[in-house]
Amino acid sequence: MVNEPRGDGGPTSRSEGSSSGSESSKDSSRCSTPGLDPERHDRLREKMRRRMESGDKWFSLEFFPPRTAQGAVNLISRFDGTGAGGPLFIDVTWHPAGDPGSDKETSSMVIASTAVNYCGLETILHMTCCCQSREQITGYLHKAKRLGLKNILALRGDRVGEQWEEEEGGFSYAADLVRHIRSEFGDYFDVCVAGYPKGHPDAGSFEADLKYLKEKVSAGADFIITQLFFEADTFFHFVKACSEIGITCPILPGIFPIQGYHSLRQLVKLSKLEVPQQIKDVIEPIKDNDAAIRNYGIEQAVSLCQELLTSGLVPGLHFYTLNREMATTEVLKRLGMWIEDPR
Repeated sequence: MVNEPRGDGGPTSRSEGSSSGSESSKDSSRCSTPGLDPERHDRLREKMRRRMESGDKWFSLEFFPPRTAQGAVNLISRFDGTGAGGPLFIDVTWHPAGDPGSDKETSSMVIASTAVNYCGLETILHMTCCCQSREQITGYLHKAKRLGLKNILALRGDRVGEQWEEEEGGFSYAADLVRHIRSEFGDYFDVCVAGYPKGHPDAGSFEADLKYLKEKVSAGADFIITQLFFEADTFFHFVKACSEIGITCPILPGIFPIQGYHSLRQLVKLSKLEVPQQIKDVIEPIKDNDAAIRNYGIEQAVSLCQELLTSGLVPGLHFYTLNREMATTEVLKRLGMWIEDPR
């Protein structure tokens, strides 16, 4: 959901070589088979419900498909370590320019299905609807079902150019996609939608965007994941506003541990967000010190998460890793939420 910079990222992606999807890369991309876990066979929303009833907080992690086959192998090979930490789920983003519904090793569909079928990870597949026909989207959903994917994050996607026009027979908004999923597939998929604590940049106002969010939930969404934010009060205000208009489904806060000055600037530019002045005051003097930026980012994220968790308004935490999950892992360890091997 974050408009992440395209790149393979990750601690092991620096030597991608020239792999183009050989048998060896396919074999090495498969995670070890996890042990039997009865919760794996339950629906994601049921897992959430039980955690909320017990007060057991969870975390989840977002990844994006790398550009190269070797980058995909590197990412998937790290999923074993990711699973060992105990995420309730991961999600895989959807990039229309990267042929996301294809059988390529780098496609969103293949990365997500590998995470489910070989790594045993509960996985949400992002799916956008703009610039695609109804037939294309329906085909992607049928393929996702055949591959064992049971969770969809329904998004409009980024419109291309100022003269953007709706695909004939397609959908203009995420609510249309949610309605289509429910119409064509009934209750098969658990459906998530995006929430914007500051309002979507294309919305006329925060209030207008909130009404549209309610439309997405009323169309059949099971829970909400928010865009990233930097201050807990931003999330608290958003949750209160959602409650006041009758949105009662779980709302997961999107957390982004700052990992670099330039990546932060690019991310907020793409997401059209404003960095709070108190954060700017800290990072500007150390903008050329990557280690100092990362350390501050971890401390800032830990502080934010602690404030969220103690509020009683947060069932879990969703992290935007940008495929560089080491900082997120450190945040979770400091919060006492990272489990070395729960399986």
